Amino acid sequence: MTMTDETPPKGPDARAGDLGDLPESNAQPVIMLDAYVEIGAANLSCLGMEVSVEPENKPIELTTFCGVKDYPGPVKWHFKAKLAQSFDTGGTDETLKAALDAFAATGATVHFKVRPYKARVISATNPSIEGDAIPQPYTIFGGAAGDVSEVDIDWILDAPPTRNTTPGP
Repeated sequence: MTMTDETPPKGPDARAGDLGDLPESNAQPVIMLDAYVEIGAANLSCLGMEVSVEPENKPIELTTFCGVKDYPGPVKWHFKAKLAQSFDTGGTDETLKAALDAFAATGATVHFKVRPYKARVISATNPSIEGDAIPQPYTIFGGAAGDVSEVDIDWILDAPPTRNTTPGP
């Protein structure tokens, strides 16, 4: 069999377009320099050091005489943040303590909002990820000499988060 002009080349000499590849994406990565972090009624963006909203997948494993198979299981959502501690009015401790006290007293969850860019309007390319979290105790104070006192939270959501792409009033 001989190669004709209609047969596309194969191997390292083939051009990407000849392989049926999709065009490269022009999408830009999110660089975490300007994230928005709101917990309750407080904007803690300038105290935020890390933030994520992430699922914890719990597959169900079934072992039978024919082998082992995993099935999709429940998904638990987490709101995680690392914040610089501040005891100022409207700061980290006041905000987290109020959420924790409200939950202990009434079972009230705390609303949060995060988005990639605080300086940009909410949109399809800057969605506001929102949800209601169940406050848990946190490290109130601590750190090494010369370092920032940090507070890490890992709060479970009471439902999957939502994505808001429409700016508010």
